[in-house]
Amino acid sequence: LKYSKNGRKIFREVQISACVMFVTLMAAAVIGNAVVMWIIYKHKVMHHGFNYFLFNMAFADLLIAVFNVGTSWTFNLYHDWWYGDICVLTSFFGIAPTTVSVFSMMALSWDRCQAVVRPLRKRPLSRRRSLITIAIIWAISTVTALPFAFAATVSEAPEFDKSFDHILFLIQYALPLFVLSLTFARIALFAPENHLSIVFQAVKMLSLMVITFMFCWLPYHLYHTFELNFENPNIGKYIYLCIYWIAMSSSAYNPVIYCFANERFRIGFRYVFRWMPMIQCSRENYEYSQLFPEKLRSMAITVQLNKTSREKNSRPLHRSYNSAGEAPSWTLSSLMKGFIDSPAKTIVHADDS
Repeated sequence: LKYSKNGRKIFREVQISACVMFVTLMAAAVIGNAVVMWIIYKHKVMHHGFNYFLFNMAFADLLIAVFNVGTSWTFNLYHDWWYGDICVLTSFFGIAPTTVSVFSMMALSWDRCQAVVRPLRKRPLSRRRSLITIAIIWAISTVTALPFAFAATVSEAPEFDKSFDHILFLIQYALPLFVLSLTFARIALFAPENHLSIVFQAVKMLSLMVITFMFCWLPYHLYHTFELNFENPNIGKYIYLCIYWIAMSSSAYNPVIYCFANERFRIGFRYVFRWMPMIQCSRENYEYSQLFPEKLRSMAITVQLNKTSREKNSRPLHRSYNSAGEAPSWTLSSLMKGFIDSPAKTIVHADDS
């Protein structure tokens, strides 16, 4: 493409802006999702079915950030591929992780729907069931992505590509949107009857994730499905670059949503970024937080026992009187009884805990 002097200036400004935006997005997505994976992996209290899916989605978003955000934007801007045979990996990891994310949200929404609609009959999302479901999701996503990876090594065929765009729209957007709408509609219908705080906290977080994902990917799928054309090819290229950035930005938002909706994720992020001036989180505050419920529970028991001991020690001694109105004399045994009592036992139990 030939540019005028003014056009070259605009293109240079677009280059700088695109570089800053995509590099910033890649860094935010990689760091944020890596921290999410660390929080879930490192802390035993986070090892349960729901969080296994969050770990899976964080890993998928990490792959998107590395293989797509970091490479494809240069092709969309310059229409020239710089990375050789890695195009196969870029095509594969552009489809598979996105499918993994949206199918994981479908699985979680179905699980939360069952927890609300049938709270007594619903089985907990065990580790085994979660891992089996995640393996099935990756298998489906791999089958979906392989044709795109093979197509990246052959000459371009518009009809073939167009049909695949339609298939991709159905698998990654239309079908998930339909299923998610049904599950959230059922949750909304049964919500007034079942106010389970823990369940609805997860539902709110999941709904934010779904809305964000669908909003980010809607312009991308509309562009490819309806094959939008622009009279000025340069303007069309810049618009598509913005649409592509919005779609890729979905890989960076989930860590923010987790921090907004979950106290344990907030503690983990504060601890990781404690070196920043505006964030305060000492190691003691971290170790005695909700991420370590055993230590937190032990500390609470110790505090309560110490409080009970102080109350017993500060209790005034009352002298009883006999029927004649005479006060009994203090003896050594009666004095020692107040000291050799539950406070000493309390200290022993506190040490054991």
